[in-house]
Amino acid sequence: MPESSKPQPPTDAELVDRVRRGETRLFAELVARYQDAVFAMASRFVPGAVDAEDVAQEAFLKAYRGLEGFKGEARFSTWLYRITWNLCADWLRRHRRSGRTAHLPLENAEALADGRVDLERGLLASEERRKVREALDGLDEKYRSVIVLLYYQKLSYEEIASVMGVPLKTVETRLYRARRMLKQSLERLGVGGDA
Repeated sequence: MPESSKPQPPTDAELVDRVRRGETRLFAELVARYQDAVFAMASRFVPGAVDAEDVAQEAFLKAYRGLEGFKGEARFSTWLYRITWNLCADWLRRHRRSGRTAHLPLENAEALADGRVDLERGLLASEERRKVREALDGLDEKYRSVIVLLYYQKLSYEEIASVMGVPLKTVETRLYRARRMLKQSLERLGVGGDA
C-alpha cells in the first residue's frame, strides 16, 4: 500500500472528541502515546519508581475524569503535562519535610548553566555529576521546574508557561535566573571551566 494511502492515526483532538462521545476505550490510545513522557516527567521530580509511577497513573486518571473540562485551548499533551506537574508539585510539598527529593541525572553542567547544549550530551566524571545533581537539587522548585520542563521534557517556553500556569515572561525570567544560580553553584562546587 503506498505511503500516502495509509490511514493516518487519529490526532489527539480527534481521540479526545471520540472519548467524550462515549468511545472511552480510546483513552487507552492517549495513555499509550504519553505514558513514557508522563512517567519521565514524574520521575524527574519524584524519587523512586513506585512513587513516580503512582503520580503518572494519577495524572492519567485525573485527565480522564477531567476530559469534559478540557477546552482544547492548549494541546492535549500540554494539558496532561500541567496535570502531571501539579501532581508532582503537590507530592514535593507533602514530602519536603521528610527530605525526599528527586535527583536528576544531569550530564553537561556548564552547558546547562548557560543554555548552550542539550542536557543529555557530554559526560562528566561521576563526582562532577553528583555535584551537578547537588546544585540542581539546591534550586528552589520554581527554578528547577523550568530546567526540567525545558531540557528533559523538551517543552517550548510557551508550553512551560501553560504547564506552570505562569506568563511567558515569568518562564523566561525563571530560566535566566535558574541558569545563573546553577552556574554560580557549580563554580562554588568546582565544576566547569572553559568549554
